[in-house]
Amino acid sequence: MQPLRRSSRLTRNTNSAHLSTQVPETAVSSSRKISRKSSQRRIRCTPPPEDSEPEVESLSKENSSEEEEDMQQEILPKETRYENSRTAFQGLYQEKLDLLRPSKKHMSARFMTQGARERYVSLKPRKFIHQQRLSLSDKNLQDVKKVVADAGLLYMVCDSDSFQPSIVREFVANLGDAEPWGDGVAVYVRGSLIEFSPSLINTMYCIPRCEEDSSWMNEKLDKVCTLLSGNRIKRWEDMSSKYLTVTNQVLYKLVCSNWIPTMSYTAMNAERLRFIYMLHLRKGFNFGKIIYHQILRMAENTETEKKRRIILPTLIQQVILIQRTVPPDNSDEAESDFPKLVIKDKKAGLGSGADSKEPNLEEDIDQAITFLKGIRSRLRSKMSLRGKCVFDHYLMVFVLMCISAGGEYPLQREDEDTESG
Repeated sequence: MQPLRRSSRLTRNTNSAHLSTQVPETAVSSSRKISRKSSQRRIRCTPPPEDSEPEVESLSKENSSEEEEDMQQEILPKETRYENSRTAFQGLYQEKLDLLRPSKKHMSARFMTQGARERYVSLKPRKFIHQQRLSLSDKNLQDVKKVVADAGLLYMVCDSDSFQPSIVREFVANLGDAEPWGDGVAVYVRGSLIEFSPSLINTMYCIPRCEEDSSWMNEKLDKVCTLLSGNRIKRWEDMSSKYLTVTNQVLYKLVCSNWIPTMSYTAMNAERLRFIYMLHLRKGFNFGKIIYHQILRMAENTETEKKRRIILPTLIQQVILIQRTVPPDNSDEAESDFPKLVIKDKKAGLGSGADSKEPNLEEDIDQAITFLKGIRSRLRSKMSLRGKCVFDHYLMVFVLMCISAGGEYPLQREDEDTESG
């Protein structure tokens, strides 16, 4: 993602296709005018200030005054954006009420089908992975704020809402019966449909459009670890959370809570490290698509992964609130607290004992062979002749794999996530 001035990056044409994909051209001319005007007002926004404390000096001194001027001119608080967006949706729905109604008969005001009700029962005992927020006025976090802002994700970590657990669980339970809608789906929530799509997520958080570059997902991990550790770690096998720089330690917390959620805040995961690497390099990506597919996968696996926590509850609540208010229900649980502020760990980046060198394929193959020969010598006396031949065969296969990999070792360590907490 190429760095741009904040004003040009956030002032863009509205992605209003998600408001009108189901409506014929001749039926919604007046509603489109309402939608277009409201959307254009909504997208001209920069992160709202957290409190009355003045904005701190930008890390880039030569652009600081320009950045502050843009910030003052383009601030649009969350409540204003929500109001404008709901007005646009209401104008559309007044012209086309069928957009609010599911194509099939629903079972009740809360559940589309009996299957959705059963999924809700399965979700009822599950806990949530709570999202975190970034203070915009904390001088100690300006380095983190700059990386996130340059990547266009600042609204994702500064918009703060509590969430209603029962509403979020109902949304996830009804996702299994969602209907196609534009580039996403329409989900049944408390009597009517709610749009859920990548384009809506991107518009909601003022995320700029860009040409997507999926190459970041294949970035070599040794290169990623070198950057994120401040050039101390050269190999993925040596990587540990204690070697992340202070800035990247906070970013990893945000990845684990707001972008690719997990309860394993210290386990080094290749996808999450690559995500931070991509933020630093500002490579193009479709953030809405990343979030959208994670939530869909969670909904699809409610029966098989019963210990996993519910991810991104604040985002799900905001997806609903930006379209309409939700009528309360006697079964509703008390709202959660607001997302907690992410903080810097005083011990971050202070890991000692780093002894990492550039990868060397021949040395690693020799070490692997020596290691496997040690195992072989201990096991040969306990194995049958057939077992010895099988083991020798797999040893040879491993060596050939290492040679053909050209440096991408098949036994790279990747800690398993523990989502259940």
